[in-house]
Amino acid sequence: MELYSNEPRMMNRDTAQLMIEEMKNELERQKKLLDKKDREIEELQNLLNNGNSRPIQGTEDRPDKQSDSLDMVYSIVSNLEKYTNEEVLFYAAPILAELMNTKDAAVYMAVNRDYARLFSATSQKARSLGNSIKYSALEDIYSDLKERQIYINTSGKADRPLMASGVYAEDELQVILMFWGIPKQQITLHTANRLTAITILVQNAVLRAKRCMASFRRKNYMEGTNVLNEDAFTSLVRAFLEAKSNGLTECTLVKIMMGYQNYHEIAEKIACNIRQTDYMGIMDGGKLYILLSNTDIKNADVVKQRLLNLGYQSVLEETPE
Repeated sequence: MELYSNEPRMMNRDTAQLMIEEMKNELERQKKLLDKKDREIEELQNLLNNGNSRPIQGTEDRPDKQSDSLDMVYSIVSNLEKYTNEEVLFYAAPILAELMNTKDAAVYMAVNRDYARLFSATSQKARSLGNSIKYSALEDIYSDLKERQIYINTSGKADRPLMASGVYAEDELQVILMFWGIPKQQITLHTANRLTAITILVQNAVLRAKRCMASFRRKNYMEGTNVLNEDAFTSLVRAFLEAKSNGLTECTLVKIMMGYQNYHEIAEKIACNIRQTDYMGIMDGGKLYILLSNTDIKNADVVKQRLLNLGYQSVLEETPE
């Protein structure tokens, strides 16, 4: 028997060859991704620089040159990267408003195939459709969004945004971006192209934030409950209150008087009486709270009464004690 067999050497050569093939495949994959990214950037540049679009409804096509540079748009959108996942959907609204040259932008999060909840807005005008909308019933908007087209309010309906776009994951609508207050002379096909480009640029950050917010609950629930642990819930409340102080959302905290019951038992009984977009969590050293999103203290009275009907006293707070 030979002291040194050739078999290990053959195996090593085979392994090396396999690694080389894998590296070649990975390089090819990366090249395809880079080529695709180059094409996307070129398409976005064409959208943003297409100055030959005809105006809508006879308006003059006078694009805002300051907002037409892809570099400038990307620079503004990149500001989303500095926010945590729970903050992105709040601060997307003012960034979008800036890019679309308006003070009135809203971000709605789809909660199922019919309804969407307002997540953030930059003004009362942007909140005019309300905190919850059945978007499938807004036929003029929905017919455009489901075709992945930009909605433009050509009919002049006062109860509709002037423009809207949708962010999709695969074939499902995830987020709706709405805009009011755009100067009439700027509602052009050029502006629609720009909104298409902007939506493409923000979609990754928005979808990632939406997915992370969904997993945020699962990762931070206290064992066997749908109650967020103290660190996670405190961080979430802080993000909501900061956004509230910047006029981007409304929120109210409901402190539940626990008595001798533990949070596990109470949470199980009240879980069906809060919305998907609300959060339960522990804060202030073991106290049980509900964070009501996009709900002012006046409208939170409904939740307080509902809890009372279940046998639980509660206190409404605009900020933690």
